[in-house]
Amino acid sequence: MQKYLRETKPPHDYGGVVLLWAAERMPDLLPKERRQKLIKMLWSHQHDDGGWSIRTFSTPEKWGRGNRAKKLRAEPEFKNPPSDGHMTGLAVLVLREAGVPAKDTRLQKAVQWLLANQRASGRWWTRSLNTDKFHYITYSGTAYPLLALMKCGEITSKLAPQPKND
Repeated sequence: MQKYLRETKPPHDYGGVVLLWAAERMPDLLPKERRQKLIKMLWSHQHDDGGWSIRTFSTPEKWGRGNRAKKLRAEPEFKNPPSDGHMTGLAVLVLREAGVPAKDTRLQKAVQWLLANQRASGRWWTRSLNTDKFHYITYSGTAYPLLALMKCGEITSKLAPQPKND
């Protein structure tokens, strides 16, 4: 498994984010230089509002089969997709695990985006890549922001370990 992850190029930048996350849990998986490239790639996707959009991490054709690419290209915001909870939460979570301090101004901007974009229901809505009928990605789009905010010391839970001081 490690050999596969080490030697197989991720199919898209989203795969690179997940690879970086795995590498932070398995220190021998990737050399420091490769991790730094993945961190740089992740930062390159950050929007001016502080968030990230899952839609910028791959071309529509690489997200799957069927009519998905056509659907994604037909979205009104295709060329400039809005930030979403799933990707913003995941990006912050992975960057924190990669050692980026919570006080980093770019992360603070992302935290502000998360705090400003939580819905009254408590969730962070994320538009599905697959359908406009069901947006199951909203579940991870809410879990990742919660974990990210905890990693940045913005919220605490007696059930979770406290974030490390930077």
